Amino acid sequence: MGLFTKKETIFSERNKPLWAKIKEGLKAAGVKASCGSYDVEPPFVGCGCKLDVRDFSGNGKVDRKMYYIDVKVTELERARAIMEEVRSQNLDLELGEKIKVSYY
Repeated sequence: MGLFTKKETIFSERNKPLWAKIKEGLKAAGVKASCGSYDVEPPFVGCGCKLDVRDFSGNGKVDRKMYYIDVKVTELERARAIMEEVRSQNLDLELGEKIKVSYY
């Protein structure tokens, strides 16, 4: 996708497995998309800089990223239809409750 093309966000959630499936579905359908992630929670500051006690719970590191998918406005309807189809096929990947953004 070009730098100056008009884009719209169709997916913005903290759900990496679903994000990956939607990304694969769009690629298989030939829809060009800009996909990525960014940090939602700021790093902890203090003794042991950037160490978070939640990372050492036994369940592995906590995923603190927001995943997004942007598509061209001209392919918006087609991309949304593909996204809804992928969501309906992967209902087990939907999160039951919204993940709260916590700073502590």
